[in-house]
Amino acid sequence: MRVRFVLIVGLCVILATLIAIAAALVGTRLLARRVEHLLGSSPRTSILELFYSLQAWSWREIILTMRRAQSGKVAEHPMDSFVLSPSLLDQLAFDPATFHPNAHPHTHNISLTTQIGPRAKRPLTLRLPVLIAPMGYGIGLAADTKLALAQISSVIGTAASSGEGPFLPEERAYAQRWILQWSKGPWNHSRAVIKLADAIEIHLGQGAEAEIAVHKTHHLPRRLKRMAGQHQIVFHSGIPRDFFRLVPYLRRINPDVPIGVKIPASQHLEADLAILTALSLDFITIDGSEAGSAGSPAVISDHFGIPTASAVKRARDWLISRHIEGVSLIASGGAKGAADIAKLLALGADAVDVGSAILFAMSHGQVERLVPTFFQGPSALVFADSPKHRHPRLDIGQAVLHGTHWFEATAQELQVILQALGLGDVHNLSRQALIARTLEAQTLLELPTSQHVPGESGLSQQVSSLATEYQRLLTSLTEQFALLTSPRSVHRHA
Repeated sequence: MRVRFVLIVGLCVILATLIAIAAALVGTRLLARRVEHLLGSSPRTSILELFYSLQAWSWREIILTMRRAQSGKVAEHPMDSFVLSPSLLDQLAFDPATFHPNAHPHTHNISLTTQIGPRAKRPLTLRLPVLIAPMGYGIGLAADTKLALAQISSVIGTAASSGEGPFLPEERAYAQRWILQWSKGPWNHSRAVIKLADAIEIHLGQGAEAEIAVHKTHHLPRRLKRMAGQHQIVFHSGIPRDFFRLVPYLRRINPDVPIGVKIPASQHLEADLAILTALSLDFITIDGSEAGSAGSPAVISDHFGIPTASAVKRARDWLISRHIEGVSLIASGGAKGAADIAKLLALGADAVDVGSAILFAMSHGQVERLVPTFFQGPSALVFADSPKHRHPRLDIGQAVLHGTHWFEATAQELQVILQALGLGDVHNLSRQALIARTLEAQTLLELPTSQHVPGESGLSQQVSSLATEYQRLLTSLTEQFALLTSPRSVHRHA
């Protein structure tokens, strides 16, 4: 009996082992097939989205963003400082106030109030120089996300934007300040909608998509398809043929509000500005190469354009050199928090668009609801989906709470930065407050580096003196050469 029992137990163990091995092989095969499918699928619909996000956002920045969303207060971090990343904004530091100027006491009132389009009859007045970046309904965000953003904008005192998507009446109802983005899509062009806007931004292109034609076919909700009357949305490339008649047309319909244009940051930026400023615009939005977009071609978003910081500096320099005042400059792309916003303001921006950061903050406390569908990306909470792909809906109340917290924390951090710089108004920020940490930042932005003190004797001063003397000598030689080669001089020598 004992031998038979041992044989039965042995056979059971062998059978169980074989079943386990077979299950493992089947499971491995299924997992491999799932992973293979995952790697080939769109990042928008999978956990791979997280890896793309971490290329632009470090874990440190994500955690600090979540802390701001959780508490609504200035974010703090442990002892160690973060390691520099290649971002141009991360290569800048602030110059702290000491004796001159003096740092402001904590009780000092520091103003963040901002006006967009001061020359307009009804400028867009904001509580702080931060705007919610344009993100369209249906082609990007879900309706619940748009409504949450509109409520956040009203609570915090900033402005929401329609983005390139169609007009949402609920969004306009919730937003006290609403920017209509005149897109190349088949909507938002009716006179009734134009009259509802507190500002109008003509979309000519953006950093992540340049000015290429864009086809939106996937993840379009039914409501959007009904609005457009079609299943494919096409945004045509290039400048609209009637562009130069568009600004006067919009002013006739809504004459009191600021009107601006959004362009991608390019190497020929100054030439673009020369054309745009001739149209008497109230603001210009420059979208840098760091800007993001839902479903933009990777070959465009990764390899086109110039950095936002460099573009803002060049644009402000050009406006100053042409003595052009009253045109607000909005920076867009790459700003993750108060430090980046303050740096862009110091480089010449009047306000800064923020998109990804606020979406991270709004999602705080709700990503765990995606655990049962782990292979879906975190943006499933905020982005639009087709009826075939149902995801947990965003809790609008929680999204508004945490989004508002992020803005409140950002406002506090901006005030802390200004306090440490000895400034009482956010628009007193200038390049004098910045220090370049790298030679790249010094060269592109023409800033002093942390290794250089203006007025200090040394090799840099000697090189500067030599360059000045060379320039003086070159001018003198040029004048002498012109005299020698003039017709009168040639005739005299003959």
